[in-house]
Amino acid sequence: MLKLCVDIGGTKTIVGVVNEHSEIIDQKRFQTFTSDPQQQFSEIIEIAHQFTQHYEQLDKSILNIAMPGPCDYRKGIFLNPPNLQAYNQFDAGQYIEMNSDFQPNFVNDTDAAIISEYQHIKDETDNFIYITISTGVGMAYVKDGLLVSGVDGNFGEVGHTIIKGNSDYLCPVCQQYGCVENEISGTAMSRKASDLLQRDVSTREAIDMYMKRENQAITEMIDEVLTLTQQLCTNLISIFNTYHIVLGGGVTQSKLPYSEKIIDYAKAHHLIKDVPLKVKVSDLEANVLTGLYYINE
Repeated sequence: MLKLCVDIGGTKTIVGVVNEHSEIIDQKRFQTFTSDPQQQFSEIIEIAHQFTQHYEQLDKSILNIAMPGPCDYRKGIFLNPPNLQAYNQFDAGQYIEMNSDFQPNFVNDTDAAIISEYQHIKDETDNFIYITISTGVGMAYVKDGLLVSGVDGNFGEVGHTIIKGNSDYLCPVCQQYGCVENEISGTAMSRKASDLLQRDVSTREAIDMYMKRENQAITEMIDEVLTLTQQLCTNLISIFNTYHIVLGGGVTQSKLPYSEKIIDYAKAHHLIKDVPLKVKVSDLEANVLTGLYYINE
């Protein structure tokens, strides 16, 4: 059986056809319509409909969708998503049902990702944390082989918890200084580098400059970002009493030494010494999209 799966990100959206072996049979990507949710979901419906015309084994009624939180995942209503502010209170579930014959299912994007990751590491552990660092920062948690999703599906929204007490950057969404997302995300790195160099600097360029040690200010900035990331992960290790972390998202796919840095810091500062700590960067190509296959299984 093939299923229609949709990964909505702050930058891009993927509509794909996935099989029971976590293989992406077909997919189409487009830039997320960040200012127009109706156009966004009209495009999703159109692409999904095109796929139904090409694949006989496709479940043509179900549309599994990963949404960046926070959201009401039961209904498909966006609730103040930091990187999609124009979507606030948009009822995607109602829009899809009114404009198509699809029955939508909604889930947090990091929850979909950790479900996919679990299929690949369940022989190693039944307890682990997944952290995504990309446009934003998210977290998910599997305990004893089961996804922990919270009372309404919004478990793990660590992006707007505080990580830097002396930050001078006020988050425009949560109205706090020093929240995780605005200190360690790819967007944060780009913003900080641009401020330092007084020109537009992409996340990739900032990381390249760091790896080549081309600019002292950039080096110090990303060193601090890595330290804050180490502190966040060590906090999570202590809070959830798990020693296995999988890192995902575009920024972790860079040359930054996330795994080594996090392990070294945690070993130095976690109170329980000599724990079997493992931190790995995901090697799955599209874990959110493939994880959606298992929603409502």
